[in-house]
Amino acid sequence: MRCQNCGHENDPDAKYCEKCGSNLNKSGMPSSTKILIVVVIILVAGLGLVSGMMLMKNQQQLSSSNNTINNTTNGGSGSNNPTGSNAQYKTYSNGLVSFQYPSNWNVLPNNANTMVIAGVSSYPAFSVYNESKYGYTSLSAYVSSSESYQTSLGYSIRSEQSTTVDGFPAYEIVYQEESGSGVMVVQQMDLVELSPGSQYFALVGVDTIDHYDQEISTFNQIISSFKFLS
Repeated sequence: MRCQNCGHENDPDAKYCEKCGSNLNKSGMPSSTKILIVVVIILVAGLGLVSGMMLMKNQQQLSSSNNTINNTTNGGSGSNNPTGSNAQYKTYSNGLVSFQYPSNWNVLPNNANTMVIAGVSSYPAFSVYNESKYGYTSLSAYVSSSESYQTSLGYSIRSEQSTTVDGFPAYEIVYQEESGSGVMVVQQMDLVELSPGSQYFALVGVDTIDHYDQEISTFNQIISSFKFLS
């Protein structure tokens, strides 16, 4: 065994150098062993880093999935035409009538002939008219007068049917504009007899011809929620 201190060649089983007395067993760890240890440390560190990155990615995916589920459950916040769920509607009441209307609509300025208008700045919109002052004697007379007036304005009857609103007899007529300048519209008009020969109301949903079919369920939801309070 060669002494690393003086270079003397000793017997293979010698513990100390025969020439200088140096300890022959303190030569240290072989370089190959040191390299192996370094490689193992690098591999362990690399595995730890990869595991940490995979864990973070899984947590991000889980968080994203939970957000998607929550948004779906809550219906989101940007729906343009909310229908069906009461959570997507708000309630209007003036002490005389009440109804639910889409949460992205507003109560709009009205005039002397209109009790209330709810909708957006142009279309769609829903209006309530108290037409008791016109002296109708029956629901059929009210319907006949409406049809005559609307057809004189250039509307045709798209559909019509007997119905009820808040338990009161009513007749629904859907009018479609056949001519005119600007935007062509459809009117879904429910004529209600609250008291025979005395109290009559018109509930009117209006939208453009191109978009009316998309709003039918909205108008029907409003009508189904409609209540006469006095």
